[in-house]
Amino acid sequence: MSPQETEIHQCIDAWLQALRGKQLARMLADYDERIVVFDVKPPFQIRGQAAIRQHWEESLPCFPDEFDYERRDARILHSGDLAVAHWIFHIVGWPAGHPAAQMWMRATVVLERREGRWCSVHEHVSVPFDPENGRPVGDPGR
Repeated sequence: MSPQETEIHQCIDAWLQALRGKQLARMLADYDERIVVFDVKPPFQIRGQAAIRQHWEESLPCFPDEFDYERRDARILHSGDLAVAHWIFHIVGWPAGHPAAQMWMRATVVLERREGRWCSVHEHVSVPFDPENGRPVGDPGR
């Protein structure tokens, strides 16, 4: 793993740790001011750090008090000061029977290195689905 890949993994891992702890300020720390996020829930497209803050202020209370984030098949591609990372994930800790308990999602993050640190400039989270029936695919990697 290159030094840049290590830095990017550390940046993503720090964000995930902040999510687990519901530490909103830390979650926002590496977002570019003009970030664009395509998310799985309305409004589906979120522009700018202020809108991301509002989105997470509304979303975090819906997460279980204690949860984990299982991630796999992570890959990082980088060239110079630009990188793309993608993986599949799900949130572990939902109550039994909760619709999100078995839902796997895909994440893609575009990062740009500025002044020695990586900033998220774009994110895309989606739920894979079966086009024949329109239902989410429980585990897209298996």
